[in-house]
Amino acid sequence: MLFSIVIFIHVVSAVVSIGPLVALLPMLKKMEDTDEVQLGGFVQAFQISITVVKHAGHVLVISGVLLVWLSAWTWLTSWIVMTIAVMVGSIVFLAKAFKPTLVTFGTSNFNKEQFIKKLRKATWMYIFLLLIMLWLMVVKPTLW
Repeated sequence: MLFSIVIFIHVVSAVVSIGPLVALLPMLKKMEDTDEVQLGGFVQAFQISITVVKHAGHVLVISGVLLVWLSAWTWLTSWIVMTIAVMVGSIVFLAKAFKPTLVTFGTSNFNKEQFIKKLRKATWMYIFLLLIMLWLMVVKPTLW
């Protein structure tokens, strides 16, 4: 029963880690057509979404550790090693991709077109990294 609960928590946290990013894509399109005054609300929503993704990732990691601990899998299982490697890369990417861009809003370094372009690129790249981890966790391929 405990294992099933932890799996459920793990799956929900994976959905919450990816969902807000997908929702940001149409918002980025709307950001292109808005003025800088209204853009502030979108930027705030973007920041909140990234915070939700980040905290859902914390739950994802903790539940993943519990799943390894409660199961027969080991830390040296190939798909677990690769998931951890991609996760470490995604953590570094998350730290470097969004915040430096978001902090330019409202400063002299702000360029709306570049700002949106960077956020769109970072969003797609982060979705891609999360989907790789999702694939590894669902398929559990034997890589070596």
